Amino acid sequence: MSQPLSENPIDDVLSVVDRLTARHQSSFTIDNDGESKTVTVTHEPLLQQLRGAVISSIGARPGGGALPSERSVIDSDALEQYNKIEDTIIGLYKEVTDAIPFETPERTLRQWYIEFSNRAKSGKVSKDVVHKVYRKLSKIADGIEGKLNPPTILEITSACPRCGVAYGKDGHGVYRHAVIVESRVDENKSLEHTKARCVACGAVWVHGRGMRQLRWEIDQSEDARHADTENIEHLFESYGTLDSAGVQTRPFSDGDTA
Repeated sequence: MSQPLSENPIDDVLSVVDRLTARHQSSFTIDNDGESKTVTVTHEPLLQQLRGAVISSIGARPGGGALPSERSVIDSDALEQYNKIEDTIIGLYKEVTDAIPFETPERTLRQWYIEFSNRAKSGKVSKDVVHKVYRKLSKIADGIEGKLNPPTILEITSACPRCGVAYGKDGHGVYRHAVIVESRVDENKSLEHTKARCVACGAVWVHGRGMRQLRWEIDQSEDARHADTENIEHLFESYGTLDSAGVQTRPFSDGDTA
């Protein structure tokens, strides 16, 4: 669950409102031939992007004049998501004013923020309420990003280097490799939005540095395992029998030996 990042949580609310309603930027670091480079990308408002996804799914051709095979299938999930978000924003707006909502959720949400922040700064809204609203809006923003740019899910075939478990059940009850990687690698090949998690012990590795740490931990774990295997193989190569290896047999009570 998202938590406020600064000492003044109302500023974090504004940050999420900006992601939803205004053009915004994100910066991340990529590795290029051993050198780190910071890249800044400008994004359109998330609400506008989601609305665009719904409109584009309807298609540019008039429905009545196009052949059934040429008509686009409406992205019903995106439409339902957009409608729910719009209802949520209108609900927030009506909590702070009796004015009529604006024609777009973006304008309604920005006006809501003005009213809400004034209340928060004057002490009429508690920090707990601000935190709750922040989490609600963050969930909306993350949900849109998940719809527009769904992550790629990968499974690491090696066992978890922290707990040694190779397989386990994920959050949906699916039995799979223990270490799951969720990644949104863009055209810049950045691992900034990549996260690995062990479903068995809960260990987490994030971003490019975390992925490199995971690779190092796996290498160390596998090197140690191979070293143990080589020691066992060397034991049986050096001694032809159990007796010569110093392993003594002993009788069972019934006279059989083991």
